[in-house]
Amino acid sequence: MDQTMRMPEMARHLGITRSQVYHLLNTSNILKTIVLDNQKRVTKESFYQWYASQDKYHIVSEQDPESVKKEEGRTIEAHRRKVLDRDSHGKYIGNDEYLTMQEAAILAGTEPCTIHKWIKKGKVMAIQSSHTVRIPRKSFEDWLQYKKKKEDQHGIDRREKKQILRRIQL
Repeated sequence: MDQTMRMPEMARHLGITRSQVYHLLNTSNILKTIVLDNQKRVTKESFYQWYASQDKYHIVSEQDPESVKKEEGRTIEAHRRKVLDRDSHGKYIGNDEYLTMQEAAILAGTEPCTIHKWIKKGKVMAIQSSHTVRIPRKSFEDWLQYKKKKEDQHGIDRREKKQILRRIQL
């Protein structure tokens, strides 16, 4: 796999869209592709050969953005890589200071709709700009730790608490 690259990876390297990458693949005789696990991949050898033979495109970055690299070993890292692969840009991923709703849900081990409810109830602080919601990472992680500590002190987790409340209501 180290000898090949995915189309979104090629797009990130060149700072272009995936559709432009596919156009290059269809028009170039130099770029060679192979299929691995039902995914079309470009051989790095042919990519660098093609790159040397042209002067229109330039490598913008051969590395993942810092916001992805710093999440090494965490579930957010996998989410951010998936979004980058899908979109070829980082518009819909958070950064070191702010999380998206999806990233906050991943950290909390819940669904984005629960994060939205917590924001509505004022439990979690969020910043909204037009249609984009960002959650300050530090305050969210601190709140999650506080919430976990509180649950640990009472010695019951959320599911047990709901079951007890249901029994009482019956």
